[in-house]
Amino acid sequence: MKRLYTICYVSKASENTTNDDIKDIFKVTEKANNATGISGILLHSFDNFFQVLEGEKRVLEQLYEDKIKRDTRHSNIYEVFNRDMETPIFSTYLSQFLTITTSIQLDDIRKYLNANRTNSISEKLSRLLKPFMIFDE
Repeated sequence: MKRLYTICYVSKASENTTNDDIKDIFKVTEKANNATGISGILLHSFDNFFQVLEGEKRVLEQLYEDKIKRDTRHSNIYEVFNRDMETPIFSTYLSQFLTITTSIQLDDIRKYLNANRTNSISEKLSRLLKPFMIFDE
């Protein structure tokens, strides 16, 4: 039986990370995560990344350890949570992984989290999104 898991982190974009790098990160992340059945979100603002990953524990841990932590385009990874979960938060919002690129998308996620406070993780994520609400399109 597959164990549902979630990993959430915030990190700082490296000084040499360009806008093209960020676009590439978004494109590759969305495609790869959707191909492996990972749900969640990724956003970038004020040189910070914020990501929530939901899916099978083994798949997420491998991705997080082998790719995310080793990616030189960001540093200072702060792990918000890394744990088992009963119900994925984003599975009822959308069935695919989403990269957030507009303020409208960000506001939609904030509204969704506020309306679906099914557990403490929803509330924490809603609070963590506040600094990103001043968002460049």
